[in-house]
Amino acid sequence: MSTEPRTVTVNILVAKSLEIDEPDWCRDPHTGAQFRPDITHNGPEIYATFDTRLGTVDYLRAWISHAPYAALQAELLPVIAIEIDAEIVSLDPDGLRAFTAVTRAHLDTLDQLADEADHIRGGGQ
Repeated sequence: MSTEPRTVTVNILVAKSLEIDEPDWCRDPHTGAQFRPDITHNGPEIYATFDTRLGTVDYLRAWISHAPYAALQAELLPVIAIEIDAEIVSLDPDGLRAFTAVTRAHLDTLDQLADEADHIRGGGQ
């Protein structure tokens, strides 16, 4: 039997604060990140709003999102995240025309968001 002390390596989770660069466009409070790959910068949300008989519907939410420490290479550059809510709304013909007008205007805004993401990907803030 050896009289030398034995050692073992044990993996433990060490919790400490991490200071990271924050892009100008980020509005995320970063409260849910526990590990570096969890860190995601999210810009302000934009969405289309349409009033129906049952209330206001916000749809086609979009925002610039960037996970600089992501495990997947494809997520290392800023992307545009889109949330499409599936809500059924019944409209008469005039209501549908109003809905498509709002949607067309919002699509122009989404194009502007894509331009902003291109600018950020090119090194701009």
